[in-house]
Amino acid sequence: MIEPAPVATRGLQDVIAGTTAISMVDPAGSLVYRGYDIDDLAERASYEEVAYLLLTGKLPNRNDLARFGESLAKERALSPFLLRLVGEMKNGTPMDAMRTVVSASALEDPDEGDNSHAANLRKATRLVARMPTIVAAYMRRRAGLEPIAPDPKKNHAENFAWMAFGDKALKDAPRILNVAFILQADHGFNASTFTARVVAGTNADMHAAIAAALAALKGPLHGGATDGTMKQLKEIGTPDRAQSYVEQLFAKKGKLSGWGHRVYKDFDPRAKHLHRMARELAQHSANGTLVDIQERLEEVVPRLWQGHSVKLFPNVDYFAATTYSLLGIDADLGTSIFAIGRMAGWCAHVTEQHDDNRLIRPESEYTGARGLRYVPVEQR
Repeated sequence: MIEPAPVATRGLQDVIAGTTAISMVDPAGSLVYRGYDIDDLAERASYEEVAYLLLTGKLPNRNDLARFGESLAKERALSPFLLRLVGEMKNGTPMDAMRTVVSASALEDPDEGDNSHAANLRKATRLVARMPTIVAAYMRRRAGLEPIAPDPKKNHAENFAWMAFGDKALKDAPRILNVAFILQADHGFNASTFTARVVAGTNADMHAAIAAALAALKGPLHGGATDGTMKQLKEIGTPDRAQSYVEQLFAKKGKLSGWGHRVYKDFDPRAKHLHRMARELAQHSANGTLVDIQERLEEVVPRLWQGHSVKLFPNVDYFAATTYSLLGIDADLGTSIFAIGRMAGWCAHVTEQHDDNRLIRPESEYTGARGLRYVPVEQR
């Protein structure tokens, strides 16, 4: 029997590229971290619990959680070298700054070059701990302010709010950021995670793989939708302009930022949590109109999209954009906040790849010319 020739798939859509025990993205509309539904974790857990779960495969008991929290607190501070580098990068784009500082942190890591399971967990703890410090220091440096040192008495989300805003942080910021970090902690073989695994598959170390993941996250088709969403909401301006804006956008074959998903077929389970938090913040903000526009778009878009074979619905970035904005975070920093939460997932995937590694090397279908003969340059 002759086997059918393999068929090339654009973007690897629907191709199973490997196995993982870390998370499951169900196209029907659910997300599971190591067996736990995202709804359960978002409503009840701390980010530290979820990070521990992703990295170790189990939820921590009280002692585990205390030790992990102490380890994170110990590793949060940046060295003078990394703080200077953040300052040097303050005029660069946020994701370029994040990638550069994370990559440079390998110089100071005592486990650099060691890809063992134990060493990877130690490196993961340092990266998870320092990512909020890097982002907060960058935010303050580019605003002309001095960085605020981490407080060992505060948890992960509290610390980020403190380091970014000091006493000016909104009262609800730690609670909201905790949920946001959990929602964005992992998501199967998304572009940045798969990039990290490809790099780890060469036996490159954790820092190289995470730097590559940050590079992939910079792209607007993956991590940049929060910025695009805010730009479009501001262009719309008021809820009564939502329908005409979308009609004109669709007529030009334009894309609505923060809508649709490559895997989910009906809804993104993370979006409803961020919608709820954005609405809470909007009730006490002068910028609450942005959420009004989003909710009007939720009414308008499905009606205008009728007849298409693929459904269009808000994804995680749609309400993350307004949630972060209403917390006082600039729109172009949304992807960096995403990276704070995703760091635990990336590190878990790099560790899983190293623990049972095989070089990731797919085939390609050649579509170029054939049979050409070399002609010396003087005869061309």
